[in-house]
Amino acid sequence: MSTVIVTLSTKQQVFPAGTVPAGIKFSLSDGSIAPQTVGAAPYSASFADVAPGTYTAIAQAVDASGNALGDPATSAAFTVSAPVLVDVPDVITVTVNA
Repeated sequence: MSTVIVTLSTKQQVFPAGTVPAGIKFSLSDGSIAPQTVGAAPYSASFADVAPGTYTAIAQAVDASGNALGDPATSAAFTVSAPVLVDVPDVITVTVNA
């Protein structure tokens, strides 16, 4: 399992008076990992324990009711690979018997 960190730069867009922004909602395309909403810049979300596979990241501005504001940003597809575990030396013990 891997950790995926998604960061986003933003631009300002005008919405009607009374709109209450709640931040940016980040999600990964397969939907098996709970989305995260970040309320203020810097906009970055960290997803832990992401299984190997191919994903896209989606970022959407939302209002206080969870409604979408503007268009979402979608990343290019990316692949999470399974880590390779290799045994490496850790502790060596030597015993000499006389």
